[in-house]
Amino acid sequence: MSGSGRARLRSAVLAAAWARIPGVEVLSAGDGGPLTRTVKKIIDPLVVRTAARPRLGRPLLEPAEAAELTALLLADAARLRATAAWFTHLKRQRRALRITAGDVQDVCFPLAYELATGSGAPGPDAPEAAAAALRELHGDGEEAGVARLAAYLADPLVAAELTAELRRLWPAEPVLPHGDAVALLGAFADDLGEDAWRALAGSAAGHALGLALRHPGGTAAVPGSAELGLQRGERTAVPPLRRHDETGPELLERSVERRVRATLRRLPADERGAVEALVDDELARAAAGFGLGLPALATCFALGVVVAPALRPLDGAAPGEAPGLARELNARVAREGYVLHARRALAGTTPLTARPDPELVRDLREFAKQFLGRLWIRLHGFDVRGDRPADAADVRDLLTGVVRSTSLDLRTKVRRALVARLPDLEAVS
Repeated sequence: MSGSGRARLRSAVLAAAWARIPGVEVLSAGDGGPLTRTVKKIIDPLVVRTAARPRLGRPLLEPAEAAELTALLLADAARLRATAAWFTHLKRQRRALRITAGDVQDVCFPLAYELATGSGAPGPDAPEAAAAALRELHGDGEEAGVARLAAYLADPLVAAELTAELRRLWPAEPVLPHGDAVALLGAFADDLGEDAWRALAGSAAGHALGLALRHPGGTAAVPGSAELGLQRGERTAVPPLRRHDETGPELLERSVERRVRATLRRLPADERGAVEALVDDELARAAAGFGLGLPALATCFALGVVVAPALRPLDGAAPGEAPGLARELNARVAREGYVLHARRALAGTTPLTARPDPELVRDLREFAKQFLGRLWIRLHGFDVRGDRPADAADVRDLLTGVVRSTSLDLRTKVRRALVARLPDLEAVS
């Protein structure tokens, strides 16, 4: 049955691939393969994404499918190791916080993967980060907003009504032609002047660009958008209502539940209002272009989308045709010491320069995606609180600050990796 030309049991394919990943023992069964809950809560929904690749979820796999499943699992090996490490922290903090709701694996496996995706391997602040994630998930009191939200969305009638309403709102048409929107955005990204910002903020350019992504061939509306992690296909799919129905981490397709949870985290308890009202607000927000209700905030994100394709610090200077703001932001990151080191090492300019960490190289190659993720989260917070930039200087500071925080996070990861390697370096010195 294991011959190269015959179908193989999916469980056997998973076990063989899993055995090639070290450091995942806490996610493994006694026979060395992945736990059933590891498959159910991590591998199928988050790594393989069987909802989008149903052919890889069949009990019997043809050789090509078995090879694809193996490749997906091995490609995610570093994140799975980080997931295992995060699970250990989560389990320890769950006991410390005396949380008993739900099965520990059901609750913590997806959360550990989420932390691994956002933060990589646990660092010195892992206990605090794990505790904060658990508090966000479970809430701090009996009337925790997250618990009320989950109960509300679990009602089949409520879920059906909310899903129908979102689908009704989704096919909104932009009030500004796509070409006009791009021209206004480009003018401000080159000029950064107050007059250009007033013209842009008073238009519907941001919403128009976001809505254009929902039409067939939508990725053509935004150059480079296919690499920015905004959506899975050529057009933005209607976001699912509940978090467990998400098929991936794409920014504009995150569930309504995930968005409302972020609102609950940002607002003080006395400002939250009823969960039902928060969900209704988020439905309206999700239906707007780029999932942001206030036009000025959607415009800020659209600016981020316009400049993001040029944020490629590993390639050095941005192309000359890129907007002036994009060239300036990319240059800030490209001259960072850790970026220059990675570029020299990849170019092989000196045999004494060690090859850079593959995870760092991947993060730098995906810098634009990480930048947009942070920008959207910040703008969503503004939207929830009703805040907006006052002028062009505020917009410039916002985009510059998000680029800086993205770069600082990568620099911190490099520093932690070097500290972890110090004993080895001292041993050979």
